[in-house]
Amino acid sequence: MVQNTIETKYGRVRGFEKDGCVEFLGIPFAKPPVGVLSFKHPLPPEKWEGVFDATSGSKNPVQHVGHTGSPNMSQDCLYMNIFVPKTEKTNLPVLVWIFGGSYAEGGAGAREENGERLLYDVSKIAVETESIVVTFNYRLNLYGFLNLSFMEENSDGENSANSAKEKRFDRNCGLFDQIFALKFISENIAAFGGDKKNVTLFGQSAGGACILALMTMEEASPLFQKAYVMSACIEHFFTEEESRKNTRRYLNHLNIKENELDKLFSLSTEKVVMANKKFTSEMRFKRFEMRCAFSPTIDGITLKGEPKKNAMDSTKPLLIGTVEEEANPFTLPLPTPLLFFMSKVLKIKPERNGKDFKHRISDAVTKIIYVNPLDELLSNYKGDAWRYLYTYATPDSLEKGLGCYHFCDVPVLMGQSTKIECVDDEESVNVGKKLRAILKKFAWEGTPGWYKNTSVSDCQILY
Repeated sequence: MVQNTIETKYGRVRGFEKDGCVEFLGIPFAKPPVGVLSFKHPLPPEKWEGVFDATSGSKNPVQHVGHTGSPNMSQDCLYMNIFVPKTEKTNLPVLVWIFGGSYAEGGAGAREENGERLLYDVSKIAVETESIVVTFNYRLNLYGFLNLSFMEENSDGENSANSAKEKRFDRNCGLFDQIFALKFISENIAAFGGDKKNVTLFGQSAGGACILALMTMEEASPLFQKAYVMSACIEHFFTEEESRKNTRRYLNHLNIKENELDKLFSLSTEKVVMANKKFTSEMRFKRFEMRCAFSPTIDGITLKGEPKKNAMDSTKPLLIGTVEEEANPFTLPLPTPLLFFMSKVLKIKPERNGKDFKHRISDAVTKIIYVNPLDELLSNYKGDAWRYLYTYATPDSLEKGLGCYHFCDVPVLMGQSTKIECVDDEESVNVGKKLRAILKKFAWEGTPGWYKNTSVSDCQILY
């Protein structure tokens, strides 16, 4: 049985008992990424004296707050939470949640400042899977994924003898935050009763896509053994050339010129939030970009190739799938004339299936963004893979006309209602238990409990 106070590599931490777990909230796993470190890859945290009070959640990354975010935000956000179930079992599997949010919003911190209520409460998962569950923040939007490095190279000279020492901007900081969190887990999880050789990453949307990227990165791949990928935006990555164009567009919204990059280190949160809104709107409605506006950069250095293709070489057990109506939240709110225009520009051809125009467009977008890339990934995946199609819609979701929408499985899995979906009804509670049972079997045994099948026509339908 885990104690409330644990000795880590960096100092002692004190948690508290709640809901069948010992919870440790807001543990620093890197130096605060502020000041000169704002756009740099993370560094180890400083060791602390005494006992670190891990009884309240951290702030969340700076972001434009949407459905999955919180106004409780700060640049100083690299903290994690560890949920340890109260069990007599030892050497527990470790489940690591990577949240989604288009690389632009979300977090693992508290809903309110110095609070215990987290954006993602994973206590039910920890208790029912008898696994240690870890959640953590990583930097988002311009701090995590804007490609500023090339501008520094252009101005300082790429081959300058001092350029390496003077560099202020690294690429794909958000991905390296994730790697640093995994390193912290590998170094310290045994003290909490976890098995560092049995780590499963699970994440949704951009979080799922990050997992595929991590599977291809030599710094990250040894730090986990299995992957559960939910509704990943598999192709949402930019080439170096595309990211450079996007960076210039974003800086225009900040009114910062290429020779004024110093201004980035003194931005107010309000200015960042406003620029994020404008940039995302431009990318979606002016340029009709179907990828996330702040997608990571395939630069050939930090991310060496397209994750969809490179992940095929992995032999890690992979549980992966989609929900039935992924695109509903992105297409149904749009006016029909705009959808019609977008479908012409993007050459989207909705099938005639008896649904109204909006739902037919939604089905077509679901296929383009989520289903087709998944087909390609699984067509040549070297490891064991299990594919699912999630078809359950909660009564609340059906009443609101959302259907089986992108993200609808996450509240059910966690057993945690959100501001847009209630999952407290008996049917949803039972579906959540089934999902957690599948996750438990995958964490402990490396299989979700059904015969592996990666074919399109015979994929496993959960509900």
